Amino acid sequence: MCDIRTLCIKNTAQISHCMHCQTVFIWHNNLLLNFSPQDFQFFRETMNRQDFVDCCMVFPDGEERVIIHAPCKEISFTFTRDEFNDLRDAIDEALLLQQVYELIR
Repeated sequence: MCDIRTLCIKNTAQISHCMHCQTVFIWHNNLLLNFSPQDFQFFRETMNRQDFVDCCMVFPDGEERVIIHAPCKEISFTFTRDEFNDLRDAIDEALLLQQVYELIR
């Protein structure tokens, strides 16, 4: 059974991880993403390569969103500017806290 510890909460984004299996969870609205530690780092790099202004597009509801493609080509995630910035900040903070937990373990 997972022993889940919250690493960061930023508005609608919450990041946690299991102390035993090291799975990282991103909870965002109705999404739950699961990552190995290496895949979480890769996802961070993908997010940090994106610039909202350069990559956003207007959706049918009139809102600008950025599209982040998942490793599975059939799945993509979309984020408004605020959601995108919150998630990027949460990921960075979560990685720092993970490093702290590793040091004190």
